[in-house]
Amino acid sequence: MKKLILILLFLSGGITFAQEGVSMKRTTTLTIKQVPPTWPGCNGSVNQKNNCFRQKLANHVIRGFKFPANHKKGTRVVVDMIINTKGKPEIKKMEGGSKDLQAEIKRKILSMPEVKPGHTGGKPEVRKFKLPFTF
Repeated sequence: MKKLILILLFLSGGITFAQEGVSMKRTTTLTIKQVPPTWPGCNGSVNQKNNCFRQKLANHVIRGFKFPANHKKGTRVVVDMIINTKGKPEIKKMEGGSKDLQAEIKRKILSMPEVKPGHTGGKPEVRKFKLPFTF
């Protein structure tokens, strides 16, 4: 009898999921959203969290940035990085600019605060980013 009641509750949509990004409508459509990494203090929808993350990361890199002596204005550096399942950044590849400029960008990115990792259905996942910086 308990199993029958549980099945009826499930089919009627009476069960709610506690994970962020997972919802079930009365039509028994299960929706699972990919939630991006979340910077401390960023809230709102998936798009708001994504925009907030990118803005906070850019502000973090700019604040306290030490330009190398051989810096040329307008230099562009593209950073391929991931946020791992523990919320830590890992730089995979960097293109453009001098080695000194790349080293400073790497120092700033790796010093960012720990973030809540991206997830799908409550399970942490690696998220890739390609970030262009023009100095």
